[in-house]
Amino acid sequence: MKHEVFWKNPGYQVRPELKEDIECDYLIVGGGITGVSTAYFLSKLGATNIVLIEKKEIASGATGKAAGSLVVRGESDLQDYIKIQGPKNGEEYWNQIQKALKDIYNIIQEESIDCDAEPQDTLYVGYKDKGDINLVEEYEEEKKIDHRARFVEGEELKKELNTDYYHHGIVSAQHGLSVNPLKFTQNFSKVVEKYGVKIYENTPYLGSEDHIALTPQGKIKYKKMVIAIDADHADLRVQTQKTTIGITRPLIEEELMATGLNRRKIVWDSMADYHYFKVTKDKRILFGYGLIITEKMYRDTSPHPEHLDKIKKYLKQLFPYLENLELEYAWTGSFGVTADYEPHFKFDGDTIEMAGAGTQVVCFMAGEHIANKLLDKTSPLEDYFPG
Repeated sequence: MKHEVFWKNPGYQVRPELKEDIECDYLIVGGGITGVSTAYFLSKLGATNIVLIEKKEIASGATGKAAGSLVVRGESDLQDYIKIQGPKNGEEYWNQIQKALKDIYNIIQEESIDCDAEPQDTLYVGYKDKGDINLVEEYEEEKKIDHRARFVEGEELKKELNTDYYHHGIVSAQHGLSVNPLKFTQNFSKVVEKYGVKIYENTPYLGSEDHIALTPQGKIKYKKMVIAIDADHADLRVQTQKTTIGITRPLIEEELMATGLNRRKIVWDSMADYHYFKVTKDKRILFGYGLIITEKMYRDTSPHPEHLDKIKKYLKQLFPYLENLELEYAWTGSFGVTADYEPHFKFDGDTIEMAGAGTQVVCFMAGEHIANKLLDKTSPLEDYFPG
């Protein structure tokens, strides 16, 4: 088994680092999905003279090490949104996430972004005698706003997923999008570059004073700045969580049909430290397990031993009839979250900071919100994100 991230983007050319003093109207610090999305929305809304800097390579942080499972129901459930924001706003926020997922796919299609994108249904599964979420109540809430939601158990569940491991689940139509997250974000950055955004890689941000940002080999004079560095954010409200991912050998079509995964879907369970899996474009099964909270500077990407053992055990329990199905790749990645899994925003004069969104769909939404705020426009997410 290779202890390395499976995702690759052959042919991607890393941009040069900044080596001179420059000026810009909008400076974006951080080349993950939030930073690149912010650059995209700024440029689409008519802003010019935009610069994005990344301390390593685009998507080299949490973004490029993620599972690439973009979903409507992420770290939070519909019930969570309703509890935090009230019934009306909670349901509307859910709809906004669903819209953002569609927007991402439309951008991928319109801009011909090579990232192995596949729209998929999602399957949220639970156990008979354990689980932290009441899936019946969750299903009843979802059914109110999406008639396509289905509650499955028994033989109906086995048609979706051929295993005795789970007892029931919620099938949500078109609530998922599987991508290679490294290819998606790096190739998305080529799109924003096409719209005039200047990008410098291997250019760490060293701090700023009087609207001048410092980097190792050049200063950047800016009018407004966005700091989108996620788990690296110093605020203690942004916790660093780690999750471990393993990827199997490619399966033949008969094996996929036996499991029910020939009908592509993104699956996860109802435990707090949950399992999740999907089928990749080349017919491998990606399994994940987490989460653990770590210290800010802990960045080891070698597979977390306890997590890896749980994934191997889970694989055999889930599909005991699949022979010789071993993991070929495994790694552990970090990402930032807040206690309630809502993104952390900080507005300080001409600087906006964002971290801890938890999912890449919400990061994309945050990029749109930030762009509108920078341009003094009304954000469609005004009621859900801070102003």
